[in-house]
Order: sequence, then C-alpha cells, then structure tokens
Amino acid sequence: MDDLSFSWIFIAAASLIALMPLVMMVKIVGRVYWVRRALNEGRRAEGRCVRIYTTHSTHEGHTSSRQHYVFQFSTPDGREVRFEDESAPSTTIVGDHVMVAYVPERPEKAAVARAGDRPPYVRAAARLAFLGVFIVLAIGIGFAGSGIGSDL
Repeated sequence: MDDLSFSWIFIAAASLIALMPLVMMVKIVGRVYWVRRALNEGRRAEGRCVRIYTTHSTHEGHTSSRQHYVFQFSTPDGREVRFEDESAPSTTIVGDHVMVAYVPERPEKAAVARAGDRPPYVRAAARLAFLGVFIVLAIGIGFAGSGIGSDL
C-alpha cells in the first residue's frame, strides 16, 4: 500500500470519528428548536412526573451519574403523552405536578415550562462548542497523521 492510500485511509478514519459529534450536534439543535417552539408557540397542559431514573457512566476511573425525568400529560383529545426532559428541576420527585409546553403536532417533543423559562440556549451553545472543538481536533489529527500538506 502506497503512502497516498494510507493518507486517505487515515483521513477517512478521522472523518468517521468526527461524524459522531456532528450527529450529536444535529440532535442538540433539533431539541433546542422544539423546546423553543413549545415554549413560544405551543400549548400548555398540566403534567405529572411519573418516573425518575439514574444512569451511570464510568470513564477513566471517574464515575458520573445523570438523572432522567419522565413526565406524562394529556392532550385535549385525551391522548396520554410521555416524554423525558433533562432540564427539569433537580428537586422534582415522582408525583409532582408541572406545567408542560408542547406543539400540538408533536406532543412527544414537549418540555417542562417554568415561569420565565427560556429555551436552553446557553447549555446548547456550550455543548455545541465542545463538540465543535472535538471535530476540529479529530480532523486536524487526521490531516497531521496522514502527512498531507507536510511537504508544503
């Protein structure tokens, strides 16, 4: 295998590694879009916390936990809808009643609506910036490792 083929394989591998954060970025932007629509243009309904569960992840000896909150509400036509909202207040317990904002055509994309709530722009921007840096590093490592441009 010649050097040029190896270079392109290295770039392709780095690009595939960078693809995962790109997909995550699209999901983050999509969630912010739906939360913004729900809070600004959507309907309101009373919801209830029906479940809280915790996930754990371990990375390099460090364990972190994350709480997931599941809420349920009814649409005017009687449909029961469940959704998760990671931005729910950490003081929420099962059985708590909350105000829910949702877009009628996609009620499963609902969000907990607190007084004066705004879409999670700051949190989303921080996540997007982190993922953007990861993508730039992955592509930079791909080009550096491939040797392309080193003879310029």
